[in-house]
Amino acid sequence: MPLTRRLARMIPLALLATTVPTRLAAQQAPTVSTLSPPQARFAEPFSSLSGLRELSDGRVLVADRLEKAVRLLDFRSGTFREIGRVGPGPGEYQMPGGLLPLPADSTLLVDFGNMRLTVIEPSGRMGESWSMLSSDGEMRNPSGVDRAGHLYFTAMGGFRPGSDGPPDSIAILKWNRAAGAGDTVASLPSPESAVSMRSSGGGGGFQLRGMSPLAARYGWAVDASGQVAVVWPEDYHVEWIDPRGKRRASPPVRYDAVRVTEEDKKAWADGMANATGVMIASGSASSSGARTVRLPRPDPADMDWPAVKPPFEASQIRFAPDGSLWVQRYVKHGAPTVVDVFDREGRLVRQVAYPAGRRFLGFGIGVVYLVHKDADDLEWLERYGI
Repeated sequence: MPLTRRLARMIPLALLATTVPTRLAAQQAPTVSTLSPPQARFAEPFSSLSGLRELSDGRVLVADRLEKAVRLLDFRSGTFREIGRVGPGPGEYQMPGGLLPLPADSTLLVDFGNMRLTVIEPSGRMGESWSMLSSDGEMRNPSGVDRAGHLYFTAMGGFRPGSDGPPDSIAILKWNRAAGAGDTVASLPSPESAVSMRSSGGGGGFQLRGMSPLAARYGWAVDASGQVAVVWPEDYHVEWIDPRGKRRASPPVRYDAVRVTEEDKKAWADGMANATGVMIASGSASSSGARTVRLPRPDPADMDWPAVKPPFEASQIRFAPDGSLWVQRYVKHGAPTVVDVFDREGRLVRQVAYPAGRRFLGFGIGVVYLVHKDADDLEWLERYGI
């Protein structure tokens, strides 16, 4: 069945909402604990780390978007070697991004520069690859995989010149690579804070419009078994969808709303400056019709800001290898990053604070990898026990 027809079968939000209990007692947040000093820090700095995957022997694959490099690191020796090379051909990449774990210690590289997905074998050899664009122009940008190698992504399409903005709803899709077919897991409202771009004229520039930064959004993640967790901003709770489609909801989590300040607005605009977007030529369904563009720094005064921040960051939801769900909270500007950790039953069992100035990059077995940017804008990769 064509992908567009499958999307028509998306579960309406109203139906999905009926599965949510409405009279459960709210969960109280436990005491926050800060991660202890790092177990290790890699000896060499990076420029802009965009992906990480720990292999079973302890080696670590990382992608550096600014340096256009994929490297295989050995923390014990402090050495690394380059994987593949820059270019449009086989075994090459243009803009390395996420690194997702595939079965048998293989890794999936998301390459926005070539608009394709490439398998990296355990030896570091670049293997098979395929386009991120389907025959009907849908962009498959996987956010997760399960142990069977199925890819999970949101069906949002790509940015196209003249687009009127994102659709009213998006689907979480499960894609079977071997069968070349996908199924809809759930349907969610489209995020109001999505970027819509139009050409500003013959100069080739683009303008951001229709932005609603820090708007409440639904987030999701998938674990190795294929269970999907959807995190709801309304009354902040988690809905669990198992591989058979059975749903259950955990009790809501109590939280204190954090007001949006001028410092928040400036920090958001600074973070958007020179961010990278992907443009797909109208009518194109191949990687040759895609290109990356630098986004301009938006003016915070032109944006539609909420009075308070949502309870969590929708893009910062992920499963750890032990099956726990990590949901990153919104906090006051300048405060340490705090993460809610839910167990397999949906209970909020702990809160973890990252050391100041760190951001999440990936998990390993019993560890988390964080990035520290120094005063020279160099990034250092650190490993912490969890």
